[in-house]
Amino acid sequence: MKLPNSWHEVKTYQFKEIRALKDAGGFFNIQLETLAILADVSTDELEDLTLEEIGALFKSVKWVLHEPKKGLSNELLIDGETYYLQPFKKLTLDEFIDLEHFLQNDYLIHISHIASVFWRRVESDKWGNIKFEPYIFSPFDRFELFDEVEITKIYGIVPEYLKFRENFMQKYNGLFNTDDENDEEEITPNDFDNIAEYKDHLKRKEQDQKAKKWGYESLIFDLCEGDITKIKAVGELPLILVFNMLAMRKEMRSEEHTSELQSPAMISYAVFC
Repeated sequence: MKLPNSWHEVKTYQFKEIRALKDAGGFFNIQLETLAILADVSTDELEDLTLEEIGALFKSVKWVLHEPKKGLSNELLIDGETYYLQPFKKLTLDEFIDLEHFLQNDYLIHISHIASVFWRRVESDKWGNIKFEPYIFSPFDRFELFDEVEITKIYGIVPEYLKFRENFMQKYNGLFNTDDENDEEEITPNDFDNIAEYKDHLKRKEQDQKAKKWGYESLIFDLCEGDITKIKAVGELPLILVFNMLAMRKEMRSEEHTSELQSPAMISYAVFC
């Protein structure tokens, strides 16, 4: 039975299978399953091994108990084609929303989906400008390509993107958080100068609750101004441009003492990680 010597020899699909193992079967079962995954064989093929043999083999691969090296290859050769790492600053709104989905649903298990968003084929136009492949595919259709890549070539995408994401969330903090400090307090008309202010408060609270329920669907619908035929075009807009415009709109409306922007405040969902 041939076992890898380090994470450098482990494919992404094997990493995902190892990380998905549960403890319910006990430590011996974890050892057996891990060895089978690393050797790319069925556990049935290991049934004749003794407890001592299983223990000795697992000891030789105990590095699996630690994280892989946070490598990040700018180029990946997959099935004869080269995929290049797209800079985070080039993210579109659609790409960001898809990445949020994977981050909320165990990003290590979805690391190949995440990789498929960032590594793209490229081409040069007639002026020699490099253009990245457009996001006209689904990560669910392409992730298996990245399952065959060594995990150390893409594992670094997770911490690097999380750092970018944290900075992004801080920069646009006002668009991702609403004031929930009074949610647990009972608000009455006596807390306001007049009944009109009280009604405005109730209206804003209702709108915030709807925004929380619908999340990015609410944001996109607002950006489309209710015209769903514009959804594709809105999703293709650069992420940073979208949030710069949202921040500008919110600031301008605030200065005019009008109602706050009814969208991502609006996005109003809990930041995680």
